[in-house]
Amino acid sequence: MARIPDEFLKRIEGCTSFPTPPAIALKVIQLAQDPGVDLAVVANACSSDPAIAAKVLKIANSAFYGSRRKSANLRQALIILGLNATLTLALSFTLVSALRSNPNSGFDLTKYWRRAILAASWGKTLAAELGRKDAEEIFIAALLQDIGMLAIDRVAPEVFKDISPFDLEHTKALCQHERNCLQTDHAAIGAWLLESWNMPKHLPRAVEFSHDPDAAAAEPAEREFFRIVAISAALADVWLAGGDEASIRRAGNLANQQLGILPNRMAELFETIEEQLPVAQEIFEMELFDAEQLQNITDTAREILMIRNLHALSEAATLQKQTSRLRDENSALKDKTNKDALTGVHSRRFLTDSLDKEFAAAVKHQWPLSLIFIDIDLFKEINDTYGHQAGDATLQSVASLLSAQLRDSDIVARYGGDEFVLLLPGTDATNADLVASRIINAIQRHQTVVESASFSVTLSAGIATYDSQSKFSKSEDLLAAADRALYHAKSNGRNRYTCYESIEAA
Repeated sequence: MARIPDEFLKRIEGCTSFPTPPAIALKVIQLAQDPGVDLAVVANACSSDPAIAAKVLKIANSAFYGSRRKSANLRQALIILGLNATLTLALSFTLVSALRSNPNSGFDLTKYWRRAILAASWGKTLAAELGRKDAEEIFIAALLQDIGMLAIDRVAPEVFKDISPFDLEHTKALCQHERNCLQTDHAAIGAWLLESWNMPKHLPRAVEFSHDPDAAAAEPAEREFFRIVAISAALADVWLAGGDEASIRRAGNLANQQLGILPNRMAELFETIEEQLPVAQEIFEMELFDAEQLQNITDTAREILMIRNLHALSEAATLQKQTSRLRDENSALKDKTNKDALTGVHSRRFLTDSLDKEFAAAVKHQWPLSLIFIDIDLFKEINDTYGHQAGDATLQSVASLLSAQLRDSDIVARYGGDEFVLLLPGTDATNADLVASRIINAIQRHQTVVESASFSVTLSAGIATYDSQSKFSKSEDLLAAADRALYHAKSNGRNRYTCYESIEAA
């Protein structure tokens, strides 16, 4: 908790005009500390104050608990509300009665209670929306979160003398003004007051965090409780601001970000609050709003939040389209990088990356890896005789035939010009020979047709294999060995393949 200067504590402790909780409130606080308290004891405490008993009965039958069955007497009301809820609500009524005395000059007590009761109503509504079982405790925490302002008004009236505190931005401008004057603010003072009254510990803690909707510094188990209290005040400020768009958007954003309540649902909750506020005013015996004002603010909030929700949905749809487009563009870019534009087989860059990975895997697991380096024989003559269009068609035909002869796990890549490389993971030298032989025979039988011309081509190939007999220290050495074997095949008449191992053995 923020430190409160000793001088200010002495002033508030010595202030005879600041009301302390009445006897019934102290009794209720005491009962609330006892987890074993029973119904009869609570009923006796409430019955000792007829006004409290009447209010408990009224709230049990009000819109606050509209979904529950009606109660005809105090005992039924206690059963409907539950012991903890009854104690919390009774404490709210008694404290409000005690604190509703004349303020010092310059302090607008009507606005204070308007904000407090709005916040309490919102706190309970948000708690119910999130399925919490402690809605009444949130109700009283939200109701009392600004009690420190009453203390400041009594013991340091000069702080609010020349300003209207409810016209300042609450969590920043107002608190900064208080700190400038007192070296503390009303949240810290309110938390200290509730502690001094022996309130349950989570209530002063909620007041301490009432200006921090994030509540990141709180314990995880407490965080949602504190966030609801802080956001209830932001929602109360919507009414104090006359339902202006900025306050509605701020409150809606906080509810969405911190509590996960969507804007369209918040619009519906504004209608719930509109129904509950007249009940709260009647119970607390305060005239805070007229029906037209409530209706206008509710309508404005619903319109803004529903429009915001539609915008959010539209933005989400747009974002989804953009994401899909970017994904397609990235995929296309990746394909462009990994594929050869003319032939559609893999690019040299993709081959290099794949060869490094497959070579590392072959070394690690000691399985074979074969590589076949292929060159189209006399490719320059095709270009010279039939033209470059025929040359391109030849490259495409060869690439297609190579792909058709291999497994899905094998890789066909155009290395450059009329050169191709086949990467065959898990393939030993014997099977690599079979693949090369099958490819060379298939190419010989194929005719490339370009306009009126038809011709066939042959291939030369060099094979290198990583295995237990012929090891290479790196992937580049394996590629260089296949290239050397290819050169040997071309030098010995073309239209054939040569294994690197046979060259080494010779």
